[in-house]
Amino acid sequence: MERTKVEEFLQPKAMLTPGIAGGVTMLIANALWVAFSLPPRWTSLVLSFLLGLLVFVATRVPWWQRAVYYLLNSLIIFSVSIGTNYAGVGLTHPPTQQTNTGEPTGPAGSRMFFDDWLRVRS
Repeated sequence: MERTKVEEFLQPKAMLTPGIAGGVTMLIANALWVAFSLPPRWTSLVLSFLLGLLVFVATRVPWWQRAVYYLLNSLIIFSVSIGTNYAGVGLTHPPTQQTNTGEPTGPAGSRMFFDDWLRVRS
């Protein structure tokens, strides 16, 4: 019986759900950042915990186990969203030689869809 549970967990279908949720979280957080200047790292964290609430309606396990699943699933979704964003950053901003130019050129206040969420802005 225990072996079946482990095999169910390790199937690609089970691993796809946090990946999709993380990607959706990243898309929404980046869109809200570009459109409304909402900080993407905090928006992503809040969205991750909102999507994690689905564990409370999807299972019939004791409440304390659901709370643990909620916390872990939410943090996994958040981690996937950050990783997805940085994959986009790597694709849209290939590494270049270090220069003294600072910020990318463009209209004042413009934002790129993929950007460093963890950089402290002044």
